Amino acid sequence: MLNRVPTAGDFSSSAVLPVLREACERAGLRSDGAKLLRLGENAIFGLADDPVVVRIARSAGSAPRVNRELCVARWLAASGVSGVRVHDEVEQPVLVDGHPVSFWRQVSGGEPKPTYADLARLLAGFHRLDRCSCPLENFEPFTMSQSRLADITGVNTEDRKFLQARCTELGKKFRRLEFALPRGPVHGDAWIGNLLTDRGQVVLADFESAAVGPREWDLLPTAIAVERYGLAEEQYRAFVNAYGFDVRSWDGYPVLREIRQINMTTWIMQNAGQSPQTAAEFKLRVGSLRERDFERSWNVF
Repeated sequence: MLNRVPTAGDFSSSAVLPVLREACERAGLRSDGAKLLRLGENAIFGLADDPVVVRIARSAGSAPRVNRELCVARWLAASGVSGVRVHDEVEQPVLVDGHPVSFWRQVSGGEPKPTYADLARLLAGFHRLDRCSCPLENFEPFTMSQSRLADITGVNTEDRKFLQARCTELGKKFRRLEFALPRGPVHGDAWIGNLLTDRGQVVLADFESAAVGPREWDLLPTAIAVERYGLAEEQYRAFVNAYGFDVRSWDGYPVLREIRQINMTTWIMQNAGQSPQTAAEFKLRVGSLRERDFERSWNVF
């Protein structure tokens, strides 16, 4: 029998190991030697004995997002957009101790290395698909941040209040924006870290934030990479040229930029107690937002 696995603020790589074992057993897979690939909204493991990646979501409340991600991946595959593929030999998601678990085909890695032009090309292909066969929700910019701020423990009260207040204020500004691009299906978290290489082809990954909303949202991460992470302007221009629109030229950019950066800050807030490095990064990000410094360097996590 499994021990109870902590959720929300207690979500960690060690806490979810019993969930990984149970989910793999149900799927007829071995979890021995599995390697943690990433810990964020999900704990993501690569299996040692099978070409499969296992994604463990934080709580039962994540089930709609997991189902949406599986549906979008299958829709993109049917539409000819290069993306990671579902491991369809398993009926999923599997719910283990309150955690929805999904299974994916492992990518090969290797060359070519994904570029920002690849990201723009894949986003343009995604955005050309006007209708999605999946029940996508309307894009709401602060759904995840508000959920994180409501559930988190061990975070400075003043930091929490500041972020909640900014969510409220920016939410009002978001409602008044006039967008330049047509509304439609969006990836929702379109940064270069969600590109992978599979058998010589660059593919999109991570579809759990997919929604129907402003296409400008998908262009933000690359623009922010110039300001926060030192991306060369030349690489940004390659992205803009491949997509055909520069989101920085749109007058609503400052509002959407700050919304995205608050979401990035609450994302790392979830794991601030996991290491001194993540705690320091959370402090750095909150401090720069308080000071309205949108060009201070952040670290990639």
